[in-house]
Amino acid sequence: MRIEAAFLACALLCAPHPALAQARAVSPVAGVPSPSGVRPSQLDRPVAVSLVEAVAIGVRDNRDIRAAFLDRAAQRFRLRAAERRFAPRLDLLADVYREDLAGTVTHQASLSGVGSLLLPSGAQIGFVWDRRQRLDGRGDSNVATLAVTQPLLRGGGFAVNRAPLRIARLQDSIERLALRNTLAEGISRIVFAYRALQQAQEQVRLAELALARTGELIATNRALIDAGRMAAADIVQSEADQANQQVALLQVRQQRNSTQLALLQQLALDPATNIVAADPIAAEQVPVDTQRAIAIARAGRMDLLAQQRAVEQAREGLRIARNQRLWDLSVVATATRNAGRDPLLGPLPSATDNRVGLQLAIPLGDPAPKLAVVEADTSLRTAELRLEALDQAVESQVRDAAQRVEAAWFQVEAARRFKTLSARAVEIGRDKLAAGRSSNFEVLSLQDALRAAEIQELAAIIAYLDALTSFDLQIGATLESWNVEWSGE
Repeated sequence: MRIEAAFLACALLCAPHPALAQARAVSPVAGVPSPSGVRPSQLDRPVAVSLVEAVAIGVRDNRDIRAAFLDRAAQRFRLRAAERRFAPRLDLLADVYREDLAGTVTHQASLSGVGSLLLPSGAQIGFVWDRRQRLDGRGDSNVATLAVTQPLLRGGGFAVNRAPLRIARLQDSIERLALRNTLAEGISRIVFAYRALQQAQEQVRLAELALARTGELIATNRALIDAGRMAAADIVQSEADQANQQVALLQVRQQRNSTQLALLQQLALDPATNIVAADPIAAEQVPVDTQRAIAIARAGRMDLLAQQRAVEQAREGLRIARNQRLWDLSVVATATRNAGRDPLLGPLPSATDNRVGLQLAIPLGDPAPKLAVVEADTSLRTAELRLEALDQAVESQVRDAAQRVEAAWFQVEAARRFKTLSARAVEIGRDKLAAGRSSNFEVLSLQDALRAAEIQELAAIIAYLDALTSFDLQIGATLESWNVEWSGE
């Protein structure tokens, strides 16, 4: 099943007719609309929705999914900010001021800039420029300084300086997986809610069918009583069963209303919409290859992939922590150029000062770097243990899900056989009753058994379909099963 763009654009909300809205019940006590005024009203025109359409609407409008995509926008910006680690930066400052020095008043303006650039090798290039100008034109000064520092030990090397960027990219990948997981879980919740509505609708149909069967039996009883072949008191059993079936019908109708509301909430639709599950309830056996499913889960389970990236993050963190324990030995080079004009002496000669050397800083008595290494190493080992445990848990969960699918199918087959035999037993019992070779109580018992068989078959089919949906979620194939194409970007 593929979600087409047409489904995503469909509008399935049907506004209730004003006259019908006014016909809804109003509580005589509180003076406010009763619950029947907000639940799906059977007076409203039904809105038939297929499962594919329900998933499409949910992907578009489900509030949890929409909130996750909104969060993703901030996450993408955070990654873009991290990727500017090696981009040049420049700060500009300009001012104009009046200076009164021992009665001498001057007006000056200044413009300065500070630039910096971090290279992947760890080298830092800094540039400072300062220009000051007297507004009367009698003096100015220009100072420009270029400084280059290349760490040789702590803070030096391509691997260490790219580690923060790799950590940020891994975190972004984890967040994309989380978004994908949110989308898959949202789709699964919609599917479960849709099937619950299917089951509730079918239960209403079965209850109405059982009530009709009881009505037919009562008609047969009256015919037998009129013919003198049944005592008049025996019809009480059938009438009592009819009353019980009416109560059961009211209960399943209320259950259908509840499942409608649950599905409408998942789809973010108006709670007054009389939504109807249009797809028929059908199940066919889907063979499950457990070993292949485990391989798919290891390649597609979001939590497992996220933990693998968490291990890589921990390795990068340990790399940084170990580097921070080294001595700070750097090559330092600076160049400063001065130029300007003195109010009395006139233009000053330009001068350039150059400096090149080594700079060494040795931390003594500070346990923080060692503590950072210990904590980073512990975090890495813990992440690896969690990955091993999660890998084992994934295999166990997939095996359990596969066994549940197989067991659910066996239950479907058994329930179908039970229903077929129960229906045949009711036919035989009615024929015997008409021939006077069976009792009314026996036919009622057979009809109760048939109703139980129908409900059992329905529950078994829904359970099998839900087991397949859960199996897709366990192996991380929900989006692929629904052909949902998405981009975490």
